[in-house]
Amino acid sequence: MSQNPRPFLPPLQPLPVSADDAIDADLDVSLSTPLTLVVNARLEVQAESDGPRSLDLALVIPRSKCHGERPLLAALLDAARAAVDRAMRSGTTPLRYLPRRVVTLVAGRPHLIPVFD
Repeated sequence: MSQNPRPFLPPLQPLPVSADDAIDADLDVSLSTPLTLVVNARLEVQAESDGPRSLDLALVIPRSKCHGERPLLAALLDAARAAVDRAMRSGTTPLRYLPRRVVTLVAGRPHLIPVFD
């Protein structure tokens, strides 16, 4: 009996966090309103076949949990978990995909959002 090895996922840098627990970087923000901040992210998955290897996510964060354009780490993690839950429940995403990690861009470079740690 052979086991499928876990696919190689290159290491990513963790998100920088300031002393007040806010993300200390300019995230890839797609929408900024007086009530919410929406950050782009990508859910990388392991698929059983030649299906997609990643899914786009929108992390919706209440402004009350941000310092300007920078969300608190706990708020970003909550938004990432909620977005993963939505993606894995949606009719367009078969449940046979195994979520592996959530990635967002900081200054054009991918950084890990530690959702599955």
